[in-house]
Amino acid sequence: MAKQLRERPRRAYSSPVRQAQADATRRAILAGAREVFTASGYASATVEAVAAAAGVSAPTVYAVFGSKAAVLSAVVADGGSDRDIRELAERALGELEPRARLAAAAKVVRTIMQRERPILDLLEQAGTSSPDLIKAARQVHRQQREALGRVLRPLSERRALRPGLDLPEAIATFSFLASPESYSLLVGELGWSGARWERWLADSAARLLLG
Repeated sequence: MAKQLRERPRRAYSSPVRQAQADATRRAILAGAREVFTASGYASATVEAVAAAAGVSAPTVYAVFGSKAAVLSAVVADGGSDRDIRELAERALGELEPRARLAAAAKVVRTIMQRERPILDLLEQAGTSSPDLIKAARQVHRQQREALGRVLRPLSERRALRPGLDLPEAIATFSFLASPESYSLLVGELGWSGARWERWLADSAARLLLG
């Protein structure tokens, strides 16, 4: 009887509907944050304004993300998550021929740059603005290095990189060419088209990285 009266372990409750609602709330907050950050700038943006744009309460924003800085970090992390960009990335990682692989990666980078231009413009304030923006700009660079590392690692393993070029230097070189700063200078200041920048990126990467 004592065994029968023991409290049974509680099973974790997981509801697909509840998870879907949580995901939808998170997506709404990220969309609202993009709108508010790009319209008013990061410094002037408030969690209350983000909540209003997302159609939720400010406490909900805090409950999901914790702070305005964390919301910005999540917006940056979300860059390139659209379905069409993920499909482009999968095709790039599926390319085996080295030049074609670099060209496909350049197309992914260009698409992200164009899609994320408002946020990248915001992060250009990092040099003179808040520590949160500086941290977010570094996060962009780190995410890009990780993504380009996935592109270049198989080439390094197959000895397709230029002789004497190790993988860390190859990643650093490609990341420098593909940086938001490069895109901003050549497209934003010098007036290149996105297509021209993509071709330049692919050609430059092939000349500098491949054997």
